[in-house]
Amino acid sequence: MARVIGGIGISHSPTMGVEFDRSGDRSGVFDAAWQPWFDGTRPVRELLEELAPDHLVVVYNDHLNYFTLDSYPTLALGVGDEFRQMDEGWGTRDLPPLPGDHRWGIHLSEHLVDHDFDLTICQDLGIDHGIFSWMPYVVEPPWSVPITPIAVNMIREPLPRPQRMAALGVALRAGIESFPGDQRVIVIASGGMSHQISGARFGIANEDLDRWFLERLPRHLDELMAIDIAEYTRLGGTEAAELSLWFAMRSALCKEPDLRYSFYTFPKITGCGVQVLTEPTGQAHVSEAGQ
Repeated sequence: MARVIGGIGISHSPTMGVEFDRSGDRSGVFDAAWQPWFDGTRPVRELLEELAPDHLVVVYNDHLNYFTLDSYPTLALGVGDEFRQMDEGWGTRDLPPLPGDHRWGIHLSEHLVDHDFDLTICQDLGIDHGIFSWMPYVVEPPWSVPITPIAVNMIREPLPRPQRMAALGVALRAGIESFPGDQRVIVIASGGMSHQISGARFGIANEDLDRWFLERLPRHLDELMAIDIAEYTRLGGTEAAELSLWFAMRSALCKEPDLRYSFYTFPKITGCGVQVLTEPTGQAHVSEAGQ
């Protein structure tokens, strides 16, 4: 059977993609504010090369670039052999499409529906900076490892509860383990940390909240899920709601995963963090989410 070998939580923002592209020849020299972030994510790339996954399941949110307020699903899963890049208003970046594997898309969609997740199935799913902003410097393009993208509503009320995100992670693990073949899978959740990009509190952030969240995530998921999304947004800005996406990654792992790497910095506007967790060899899965 396929198996989950680890999970990654990582921030996204359109600016980090722009700053990465500005380096031109990928020299590794960036704007001073962003240099710590790109330096701090290099170990993630090295760990991914070490772990050598055969497939990635990526939980993220679309920013009204593929979906619109006229039709915005709570959960949407992409089924296809590639996923195109969305133009977010300044032209598409010089990047290839993300590779997919329709076998995985079909299998996971069937499994999740069978386990009472009402999905929107997208055979054409365009991807914005929710994945493209960090993917090029975490995995060297052109990309060979296929992904299954799962877009979650983090834009308009009602938002899914933290417990729903944790239940999604548990269901994903079961779906992965029922996939035929000996494939190694990493579950990735990409959501911004504290920030707000609209309204009277534009620019609000809370570095203490972000660091505390990363500190508690590996061993204290229940404690984090006990906090209502409204409280996360009060403390960290409206877009801090995206922290709940990380629960899907964490609950797809065993009760006590190994913390391989954690990093945080605050470049501009958005708190930026990343965490890599892996499964201890031979440890059985016991969900901390209790699902």
